[in-house]
Amino acid sequence: MLFYTSQLKDYNIVATDGELGKVKDLYVDDQKWDLRYVSIDTRKWLPGKKVLLSPTSFVGVNEEEKKLEVKYDKETVRNSPDVPEESQLSRETEQRLEEYYGWGPNLADPVIYGGGQMATVNLIRTPQPTTTEPLYDPVNPEDDLRSGDEVIGFRVHANNGKLGNVADFIYDDAHWKIRYVVVESRDSILNTKYYVYNTDKIESADWLEGDLYINGSLETLERAELFNNKEDIVASLI
Repeated sequence: MLFYTSQLKDYNIVATDGELGKVKDLYVDDQKWDLRYVSIDTRKWLPGKKVLLSPTSFVGVNEEEKKLEVKYDKETVRNSPDVPEESQLSRETEQRLEEYYGWGPNLADPVIYGGGQMATVNLIRTPQPTTTEPLYDPVNPEDDLRSGDEVIGFRVHANNGKLGNVADFIYDDAHWKIRYVVVESRDSILNTKYYVYNTDKIESADWLEGDLYINGSLETLERAELFNNKEDIVASLI
């Protein structure tokens, strides 16, 4: 099924034996738009510990009860390797997470995402720090992990002009991939209007300046269907 990434902030993360916390942020591969990690706010239950879970951990999304169910118990999460709070997430830390949870023997091996999709993991990046400095991998600078919150509000550009601003993203819970970007029209003043584009159309992002570039002319992209609300968008894609 298709869901808005913004909706996950309202969901509780539930282990096999109780609640873990709430979704704090989502981290995506800014090249393939795969969802790599969910960061969990565990302050009420496990203060002082940073928890990251791969989509391989998820059993499913319970839309009715607003729950994201994971296959581990609370003790397993409590005893997971510590994740440093600093900006860079080391290869060693990621390997420990992979080995502890069984997400894959090493970072070069295929990893099975939710729904059985195979993906090759190169080097997973760390969440965006509080500074505006972008995170680059010194080995593969084009392959970064980005915060989902970071992209909301980015200016969206066609090849020859501004379309609007990023309003949300739509992912599917079968493969945990960001499928669509929802753009608030530049003409939205009193009545908000939205366009929706497949993430395959995204050419690049300027993370320092806050700009997202979509392939196509302004005239072509603005011929896409214009929606009055985000609920109609998901219904049209099903």
